[in-house]
Amino acid sequence: MATQSFDEMMIIDTPEKARNLEAAFWEAERRGPLKFEGPSFEELLRREDEFIKNNLGRLKEAAAAAKARQIERGELPESDE
Repeated sequence: MATQSFDEMMIIDTPEKARNLEAAFWEAERRGPLKFEGPSFEELLRREDEFIKNNLGRLKEAAAAAKARQIERGELPESDE
């Protein structure tokens, strides 16, 4: 569905659509490459590792509770051995 919509949107069949595409292209050229101003990927991974290390007990409890709910709903077998 999304691909079909995108394909239909990319049909340049009027002068107005051509002008809009050209304007978007030149605006992107003027703006230059996308600059990510947040933390680096390495910093995000470090934060995630630190979060897991500091909250391991709570994460295990949440995983066990989620598994119990799945077993209760019949989405998982009682024993997955």
